[in-house]
Amino acid sequence: MSRLSPASSCVYRFAAVAFGGVLATAAPAMAADFYAGKQLKIVVSSDTGGGYDTYSRVLGHHMDRYIPGKPTIIIQNMPGGGGLRAAQFTYKAAPKDGTVLGNIRASNMLDSILGIRGKEIDPTKYEWIGSMAADTDVCSFWHTAGVKTFDDLMKKEVLVGASGKGAQAYSFPNAMNRVLGTKFKIILGYKGAADRILAIERGELQGNCGINASTIASSYGQLLQQGKIIAVIQSGVEPYPALKNVPLTQSFAKTQEQKDILEAIFSQMAIARTYALAPGTIKERVEILRKAFDASMKDEKLLAEAKKSKIDISPYGGTETARLMAKLVAMPAETKAKAKAAIGN
Repeated sequence: MSRLSPASSCVYRFAAVAFGGVLATAAPAMAADFYAGKQLKIVVSSDTGGGYDTYSRVLGHHMDRYIPGKPTIIIQNMPGGGGLRAAQFTYKAAPKDGTVLGNIRASNMLDSILGIRGKEIDPTKYEWIGSMAADTDVCSFWHTAGVKTFDDLMKKEVLVGASGKGAQAYSFPNAMNRVLGTKFKIILGYKGAADRILAIERGELQGNCGINASTIASSYGQLLQQGKIIAVIQSGVEPYPALKNVPLTQSFAKTQEQKDILEAIFSQMAIARTYALAPGTIKERVEILRKAFDASMKDEKLLAEAKKSKIDISPYGGTETARLMAKLVAMPAETKAKAKAAIGN
């Protein structure tokens, strides 16, 4: 067997190091070559004007600066099925080249995990880019509805609206009815938060669940301050900072089983503003967009716009978001069955 001479060995090592350096410098250049002159589309799971749309537009205004090649970021609103349409599009139809970023609702992922809707979706197969914020889901009521406390919800039927059965605005109050005994009557067919608020002002509805606390604070804070809408309960892992005095829904559970079911359903709010690429997206592009997302969450201009828009930024990175999604998938079968029964079809 032949051996390299010391001189030849040095030449070989030098060549290997030099080649490695070429690869290291080539990777960002190749990424820049790909994204330069291209569009990166953010598919939003709601109509314009709501919280999902606001978060996505703030992200779109700043994320391009951290992507090699600086693609033009455009927003495409794709409402339908309480967010399921956008989730299905991202999962099945979006290109796998890193040019389409889906705004995915955690409520749709929970429905898939429980086998309610979107059964063809496996939440662990998305390429998760990150979540911009944790949140809570607020049930609030018009000042003339006669609902000021949780006890009022146990005594009288209250009309609330939802876009469809896949939306939090349906699943959360329905779960409260079945687990806690509230008397929500849910009217379907309302497009989004703005549509439902208008319906409340017109007297068609008496209140709303399914509007996140960040949206209430940013878009309807004046109505809150004027006492025209009254926040009664909020559903999530922890109280929203601006609504600390509004009790968590699970605090009204009378048994440990009730509490466990509600916490399983509401745990999704820890990753309330998530974004993902299609399953099987080229790994290099996944990493590029994860790094760009993480950098954007620390960007002073993005944080300033978020503050101006009155939305909170409490991000999870892509790896952390994937881990939390996997934890939901690994929920014990008995808990899944009880949560599914609580949410209903």
